[in-house]
Amino acid sequence: MAIPAVILLRGHKDKAVVVAPFQEAEDEVSMTFEAAEKVASAFLAETAPEKRLQWVRNAEEIRTRFSGYPDEARSAPGEIERVLGHQVDGGRTVTGFVVAFPSGNLRLLEVVGTPDGPRVDWDAYALYGTASWEDLLSGKVERAAVRVFCEPSSERPEPFSDQQKWTGFRLSSPDLPQAVLGFVEVGKMREERMKQVILGTSRFRERFTLEIVRHEGKDEPLFEITRCLAVGWILGAREVEEVWEHGE
Repeated sequence: MAIPAVILLRGHKDKAVVVAPFQEAEDEVSMTFEAAEKVASAFLAETAPEKRLQWVRNAEEIRTRFSGYPDEARSAPGEIERVLGHQVDGGRTVTGFVVAFPSGNLRLLEVVGTPDGPRVDWDAYALYGTASWEDLLSGKVERAAVRVFCEPSSERPEPFSDQQKWTGFRLSSPDLPQAVLGFVEVGKMREERMKQVILGTSRFRERFTLEIVRHEGKDEPLFEITRCLAVGWILGAREVEEVWEHGE
């Protein structure tokens, strides 16, 4: 994979933009970034969910579930506070913006390049999961796909106390009242790759989309990580584990 470069866009003071080396021509990058910024701003300015659909990818699929998004992500107006980055990775362009709300809350909005032009990934913005954390924590649902931050953890409660068998991670989300523990089986490719990704970050913290299964712990629910669907909160055409398994 090519090492990304960082440049500043003309007319966007202090907006660092990460681009692949073959796209370092400033005019081309600026035009791509500007298009993404316009889509993000239009999406945030519109508070009617149905009208927001014109700015999102996979709109028909999203329509079936956006009623279950948090109010803040579904219809609350927000403002772009800063640009997180503009990156070309594996042929897909992603521009990230930190969105601020009147409440003081922050949320990550990502615009993805598609054949139809830049589009907001609303699932990522809403941190959509196939079940709510409330249902997972209560035991009403035992398995779900979730979007979380992951960082290393040294805690080893039963039934995951054997460090020769399990590697622990702390899973957190703005939708979680407090972090929970997730465990990956030692020796699996997902364990190796997740550690590699996390330890390669400056803060030892990375975003993942994971499939997890609930286990009953002594003091709190614990979760086994059974599938890594994506590094980050945007799902690709293939699960990232499939890419890893083929050595790509």
